[in-house]
Amino acid sequence: MVTKWPERVRLPRGRHTHAAGYASGFADRITPCDKNAEGGEFLPDDSPITCPACKQAAEK
Repeated sequence: MVTKWPERVRLPRGRHTHAAGYASGFADRITPCDKNAEGGEFLPDDSPITCPACKQAAEK
């Protein structure tokens, strides 16, 4: 289970910035909103999270 979401990613054709990280049982990085992050554009780790589901998970 991921306890931190250290990376930021904008998914293809997406408008939100998502949090991303590795979770047990997954080979690829995922987002808290259950999307595969590998195909996205990775942004600086201090970029603001704009996806509501990712923002809520990152605050926990």
